Amino acid sequence: MPTFLTIHIENNVDRITLESRWAELSRDPRADWRMTLYNVELGKRYCEWEAPNKETIEQIFRDLGIKWKEILEVGVTKSSRWRLWELESPKRMQNCWEAAQCGRELGGKGGEDKGVCPAAIDSSHWGRNRGIFAGRYCWRVAGTYCGGEVQGDMARKLTDCAMCNFFQQVKAEEGERFEY
Repeated sequence: MPTFLTIHIENNVDRITLESRWAELSRDPRADWRMTLYNVELGKRYCEWEAPNKETIEQIFRDLGIKWKEILEVGVTKSSRWRLWELESPKRMQNCWEAAQCGRELGGKGGEDKGVCPAAIDSSHWGRNRGIFAGRYCWRVAGTYCGGEVQGDMARKLTDCAMCNFFQQVKAEEGERFEY
């Protein structure tokens, strides 16, 4: 569904009025109001919506008597979607070193003798599948220590990892958002 940014300028709207409108907006089945950023002193609000089209949002505003200046169709970055999803998640997501209890994360006991696992320090995969560093994307990191040994070449590693319980757990938790 397309994402829209609505811009409102109303100097005479107080916080109580805004919050009462938010409750109404969140229950409207025609569109999905996601969030509002506002500055009461300047009378400006910026709202994120998911809706079938701009006209649907305009009709909601007409029905509720809400003034608007502009409605723009916008794109949303992957990191913004991940952050919103993370905030809505019922629990913190488990990373591979926690599932394996290997202790090879930064500051972990296993890192003292075997070294820190590359998945626990690979910031290039931060946030994939809602993990810290590559903690939920470890199958794509060379040199991880799984099953008692350092994993081999990437082709073999991916085959082995696809059978791993943690891989299956992440895949199930992420659903359609899963990044292989």
